[in-house]
Amino acid sequence: MKINYSIIKNFRNFHGPDLKIKWEPGINLILGPNGAGKTNLLESLSVISGWGSFTRTQNIISWNASDVRANVFAEVSGEENFTVAANISSRISLRLNDKAISFTDLRLAVPSIIFLTGGVNLIDGSPSARRLFIDRLCALFFPPYAKKLADFKYIMRSRTALLRQKKSPEATTKLFCEFGGWIMDRRREVLEMLKKISRQNKFDMDFLPSLKAKISGEEYLSNALKENSMREFQAMRPLVGPNYEELSITLHENNRPVSEALSRGQKRRLILYLIITAGKLINLRLNREPILLFDDFTAELDSEGREWTYKKLRGTGWQIFLTAPENPFAEKKSINIFSLSK
Repeated sequence: MKINYSIIKNFRNFHGPDLKIKWEPGINLILGPNGAGKTNLLESLSVISGWGSFTRTQNIISWNASDVRANVFAEVSGEENFTVAANISSRISLRLNDKAISFTDLRLAVPSIIFLTGGVNLIDGSPSARRLFIDRLCALFFPPYAKKLADFKYIMRSRTALLRQKKSPEATTKLFCEFGGWIMDRRREVLEMLKKISRQNKFDMDFLPSLKAKISGEEYLSNALKENSMREFQAMRPLVGPNYEELSITLHENNRPVSEALSRGQKRRLILYLIITAGKLINLRLNREPILLFDDFTAELDSEGREWTYKKLRGTGWQIFLTAPENPFAEKKSINIFSLSK
């Protein structure tokens, strides 16, 4: 899929007349100094690809705007041609070809992968950052996933409340195992898909805890809750579940975590490899080319790393949006540049 052009109004620091931007099929660089609105512009593309805002929706509307709403509009082409509109007030309302559409369905129509400035946490950060990477793929491949995950979080909060009140959490056990187990199974299913299309043999990826052969996530949680019932009651919170899972990424040759074994530049290359591999999986499963959104990805890369990144991005043939304070591919001509100033 490709975004031909987008129009934004009253979005973050963009106020006044409508801002219409024409985008190209390949690499689109969004350049400008800090505070110019590069990430805000990237966020507007996140909204019309079904992932929503980067922070609270209420903060999207420009403080300097006379209107109490913000709008984003885009024309999209590729495997299918349509327009997308987002009307933003206290919530975001989406329309595709002027018909209401859900975030779930819009993500399927305009599949995208987003790397934000903190995306290096995929390697160095907490387990939640790596779970989020898989969760976003799950949300694309299994439409009920996002709601199931939200429902499980509610069940977990209810179970925690009962434990803190020194009451039996048994009333939540069945749903806790059913929803939590379903999430665990889908995560492992997507990980296996990634591993099958990956040609990289320098590292291994696995979800921990490892589930024994032929045991489902629901069965695992049911057994784990029974084994940890006393400890759970003492801790006054659940001690197992999808929120405790860890995506382990280790070097194949010595089983060392990549967070310890790789330099910062190497970690960025690994992240790009994972994103492109995920994009290939999206293309295979949804039969649509993904759109990649990168916020300041080339930071801390030397000239060799930037050249490698350029070749990898160009080699996908997909539409790519990348923010940077200055052009990281200055000698390359086949790039569309949109410059911002404060």
